[in-house]
Amino acid sequence: MTNILNWLIWILLTVPPILFFTDLTRNPYYFQIFLLNVIILIFWILVLCRSISTNKLRWAINTIDLPLNSFIIVTVLSFLYTYLFPSLCSLQPEIISKGKQIIGINFLNASIFSEGFKKIIFTLVNVLMAYWIATNFVNENNFSKILHTLFIIGFIAAIYAIFQYFGIELIWSKALNPFSGRPVSTFGNPNFMSSYLVILFPIIVMYYISSPSISRKIFYLLIICVYYISLLTTLTRSSWIGLFIALVFILLYILFTDNKNLKQMLKSNIKWVYLMVILFILSFIFLPQNKFGAPSTIKRITEITEYKKNVYPPIHQRLMIWSCGWEMVQKNPILGQGWGLFELYYPYYQGKYLFDNIYRNLRTHANNAHNELLEVWSQTGTIGLTLYLWFLVTGLVYGIKLTNSLSNDKKIFSLSILAGVIGMFVDNIFGNVSLQFCVPAFLYWWNIGMLTSLDTSRKIYEFRISGIIKLLFSIIILSLCLLVYRAYNQFMGEINYFKGFKYSKRNDLINSIRYLERAHRYYREVNSEYELGNCYARTGQKDKAEWAYYQALAANCGYDEIFFNLATVYSQKGEKENAILNYTQALYINPISQESYLALSNIFFSDIPKYQTEAIELLKQATKLFPNNPDFWNNLGYLYTTTGNNNLAIEIYRKAFELNPESEQIKHNLETALKKIGKTDDDVFKYDILIKTIEQKINSKDWAEVLVLSKKLVTIAPNSYRARFYLANAYFTTGDIDNAINEYKEAVRISPNNIYAHSNLAIAYLQKGFTELAKEELLKILQIDPQNKFAKEKLESLLKQKNY
Repeated sequence: MTNILNWLIWILLTVPPILFFTDLTRNPYYFQIFLLNVIILIFWILVLCRSISTNKLRWAINTIDLPLNSFIIVTVLSFLYTYLFPSLCSLQPEIISKGKQIIGINFLNASIFSEGFKKIIFTLVNVLMAYWIATNFVNENNFSKILHTLFIIGFIAAIYAIFQYFGIELIWSKALNPFSGRPVSTFGNPNFMSSYLVILFPIIVMYYISSPSISRKIFYLLIICVYYISLLTTLTRSSWIGLFIALVFILLYILFTDNKNLKQMLKSNIKWVYLMVILFILSFIFLPQNKFGAPSTIKRITEITEYKKNVYPPIHQRLMIWSCGWEMVQKNPILGQGWGLFELYYPYYQGKYLFDNIYRNLRTHANNAHNELLEVWSQTGTIGLTLYLWFLVTGLVYGIKLTNSLSNDKKIFSLSILAGVIGMFVDNIFGNVSLQFCVPAFLYWWNIGMLTSLDTSRKIYEFRISGIIKLLFSIIILSLCLLVYRAYNQFMGEINYFKGFKYSKRNDLINSIRYLERAHRYYREVNSEYELGNCYARTGQKDKAEWAYYQALAANCGYDEIFFNLATVYSQKGEKENAILNYTQALYINPISQESYLALSNIFFSDIPKYQTEAIELLKQATKLFPNNPDFWNNLGYLYTTTGNNNLAIEIYRKAFELNPESEQIKHNLETALKKIGKTDDDVFKYDILIKTIEQKINSKDWAEVLVLSKKLVTIAPNSYRARFYLANAYFTTGDIDNAINEYKEAVRISPNNIYAHSNLAIAYLQKGFTELAKEELLKILQIDPQNKFAKEKLESLLKQKNY
């Protein structure tokens, strides 16, 4: 069995980081998660089976075990506490009660269990069991082989990322660009690969410096350069910081330690160090931008300053997430919101921040806290954070003491592994979340385990297995087998969800439902259940759609889209009160959803006497959030007319008219309100008359009069497309090209997809000799209408000109 266990270790290290399928799941790392977790579980099943058969178990214990195990116990307790005493205070009890009627369970508790239990499994398998394998089964015989194997795996992933960065795709059917030009390599996310490289980087650097052979130095330098360039292409600044701190840690240790051998090693290889540093600097400065629009490395650094002037999502998104995380700490300072529940609870804290213009257009979802300490603090409280800090400090002190005590070769191993662990932790302090995802997190905890395996002073016990312990081990084996089965079902559910999703996008709803129902039978996952609900709704199966949306809420009730679509189904079924409850819940989570305001206001409008007050308050908030939406102003004006407040209604209608003077309904409402107070000489009454008169003058080619009248029309309605377009045509025809261009620009601003405005603007540019600007307008026309004959002929004519 020992040989089988050894083979499983090699498979664990080599296969999950680089093997993926391109069209099996929505992201390649879902297969990697499945494979890695199943291998770890099978490994421990075999270990326990061997222990039962041999009546003994060999186990290593070291200094960091106590704080680590204590922290993990608290993570479980925090989850159990939240599950038993849920506190999503903003979730309306009527919705929970209705959901219980439909699916037979409290979807809030089910959601907490779904998200929290998933994280508990991750913590036990991907963290603790991975660490136990390394600390108990890595030794002097396989230590160096394992590290070199990891170097090769990292090299494969890194070289693939470089190819992707430069548009050379080796595996996928087309070049990928899901992260704005940043390569995903085999990891499915540039931030995961960057952390993987950060943790390996210091180790290979120490191999490079300490190697006595020039050929080996060149070999290691080649890998280092590939790692470094790949790390640059990911554009993950937090990983750059982590790598810098890791290398600085090694340098400071060598400079301030009493070990003369390390100092001598650095001194005798200083030229090689200089060569490496020079290559680093040159690569950072001269790495070319790719064709996907990724910024240069220098621009990636300097663009951070944009947050002082404009909304800069990488900074402001994190500020909002950190603010919500801090509120979670304040809400439950002792045990936090529950381990694994940040994603579930975050949407219920973000609402007030979305009213701020800074955060309004940012993502309304967050998987993690984007700061490792806040991640722990918000979910496990002050108790959890204290134990986690105990583990970190103990681990750092232990690692340094261990390094001090080892012989020279082992000292290099220990120092570099400790530096890599520090680098990845710093990476996760400055915004990365790789410690919460399977493959990079596995390597982090694996390396911590490898570090402890160097400790010859640790205690290694050989326990005799009695009958009671055998029974306990048998129960654990059965539990691990059930986790393997769960992982299989989860993976099969993901495969079927992705198939169903693709059929849904092709409008093949019959096949989509078939696969999504199969996904539901395998495993309840929020995206799968939500898509199933959508397909049921699109095929008119409203009761089934209602059931599926509650199933989605039972998987994760933190998505406003689920509540919105559920409310829409209730609205279609005529269940107004249930629709109102779910629309308001959607708005609580995401108060910047225009669709929710419109849908809820439509329900209120269906019975104004009953919902008049609620409708007014809703639309007052909508007009504050979306002041450029004329429909909100128009509807609010109508509500004020129902209260008899015509003066206020006129003021509101006028704002709607200013935004969209082309709307016949808005004009009619404004004119009606004006007539009610006896005011019939308002400029709005002149609008239609002026339009008709201008069009008559255009037909008679009286452009001088068109010019005069169009100016009056623009004064009345500055945002009228026709006013701007007529005025531009009048300027152009009378020879005032500059003013014509300005007015055509205004017409394009008001109606961006209007081909006539773009065409006339292009002609005006050509009249002034602005060929490049004309070309831009012609290309915009072809984006709107690829078959546009005018644009094609003009572009062809421009290309034929000798001076162009």
